[in-house]
Amino acid sequence: MGRSMSPALAPIVTCSKRHQLLQEFARVVSEYHRMQTAQVAAFVDGRDFPFEDWIAKAAARMEEAKYAVLAHKQEHGC
Repeated sequence: MGRSMSPALAPIVTCSKRHQLLQEFARVVSEYHRMQTAQVAAFVDGRDFPFEDWIAKAAARMEEAKYAVLAHKQEHGC
């Protein structure tokens, strides 16, 4: 007697480009949050945090990565 797979356990067909774009998005979001955490820690400790430009650039990379994922989804449907 074979077992039927529940929908949650069914094999998932993935798009490798979408996966790559999502990994890049996750990486830049993580980078952005690490910088924000360092800024908060510096502020709490009374230290300067002279990296506002880095945070702004990381935020821009995060937006670019997000829109790359959305554009890929719109263009390819995956």
